[in-house]
Amino acid sequence: MLRSKLVPKTKEIFYHHQMENKKLNDIVDLLRDQLKSEELIILESQFADHASSETSYIASKPISSISAFGKKITIREEGESRIFEMDPWEALKEYQAQKKNWLFGYLGYDLKDYIENLRSTHPSSNQIPDYYFMEPSLLLKVEKGEIKTVLGRIPKGNTVEESLSTGLIESMNSEMEEEEYVKKVLMIKEMIREGDFYELNFSYPITGNYIGDPYWLYQKMRDINPVPFGSFIQIPGLSICCASPERFLKKKGNRILSEPIKGTSARSLEPLADEIQKELLMNEKNRAENLMIVDLVRHDLSAVAKTGSVRVSKLYDIQTFVTVHQLISAVEAEVDDHVNPVEIVKACFPMGSMTGAPKIKVMNTIDELESYRRGIYSGAIGYFNPDGDFDFNVVIRTAIVQNNSYIYPVGGAITSDSDPVNEWEETKIKSAMIRNILAKNGIDSK
Repeated sequence: MLRSKLVPKTKEIFYHHQMENKKLNDIVDLLRDQLKSEELIILESQFADHASSETSYIASKPISSISAFGKKITIREEGESRIFEMDPWEALKEYQAQKKNWLFGYLGYDLKDYIENLRSTHPSSNQIPDYYFMEPSLLLKVEKGEIKTVLGRIPKGNTVEESLSTGLIESMNSEMEEEEYVKKVLMIKEMIREGDFYELNFSYPITGNYIGDPYWLYQKMRDINPVPFGSFIQIPGLSICCASPERFLKKKGNRILSEPIKGTSARSLEPLADEIQKELLMNEKNRAENLMIVDLVRHDLSAVAKTGSVRVSKLYDIQTFVTVHQLISAVEAEVDDHVNPVEIVKACFPMGSMTGAPKIKVMNTIDELESYRRGIYSGAIGYFNPDGDFDFNVVIRTAIVQNNSYIYPVGGAITSDSDPVNEWEETKIKSAMIRNILAKNGIDSK
């Protein structure tokens, strides 16, 4: 009985995704063929059966853009660049307030250093701005398969007959072996026992060589595991391929919403085993992880919310994706009209599910224990609209491609109940997407 319910539904989902993906691929190929633009941002709700899959956007041809390397701010407008020194959050706040237009881009994890008294001590493995936002002159909105023009005009031309996109992942290397990972998890558990903190999100990078068009990689990731908060960013010298299932923060009118994920289990092709995997999400460890982050998000939202308006609207909701089951909660609040949208994002950044609790203490410890600079990973990708509303994801399940190489970090929350070997296996589940792409190319992963 379980099989008869599961298999037809799975086929139906994949068929729907294939049709929607073709529509989006066709328009993206046409834009890239006609525009020759180096800047392209796609925010894609790929998983139509998911409650949070609502609207997709394609933004290109920027009128202006802002980027930050620490306090070095660059604003490009009308073919000219203006470079100056300023706190990056203040610069973004001024830019958003001045434009009052659609802005699309990302916020990197290391912006935390300009919120609290923190410092990222690891050198950056690549030259990536701490944030980048563009003000597009061409903006397309996709809802229920219908593509509408919000700004500008779709260039004239026929649909590109063959995809412009080809690529190849040549290798996959873990920057941390199981023995070292287990040792670090045991260290974290000891710190928890000593009362240093309650929970810490620990991660490590997977790296490798990549040849070709990064949009090909984004397509493959989407085909394997469609998600409600997928995104693709192409700017000069950098591409981001994101398959995130998690919403960081959304504002619509006076309402703000955060949907933290904590708790992951792998899907099984056998229906009865798959049901058991779902049940495992509700064990005491996963519920404790999730509840700690919910409390942290409540605290973050309370800094900008109307007094008494913060509430947990959903707790321990199991949501199923193609490759994993996830434990998701929702925290909501109301804000006053005068609160600046960038200030709201800043008050909650970075997402608590990517740090642990208490937030400042664990972010310091993360920098001591991890061997790399997170950069875009653990940050957020999304948009601001002209009304000051916004929607941002959490940057997880993400490949950052630059100079014929990629980095794909994976991690998980460590608590007092964590089993080090199980935590290692969970990171392998989270890197399965890259492994699957490699396997289809006939390449073994290390």
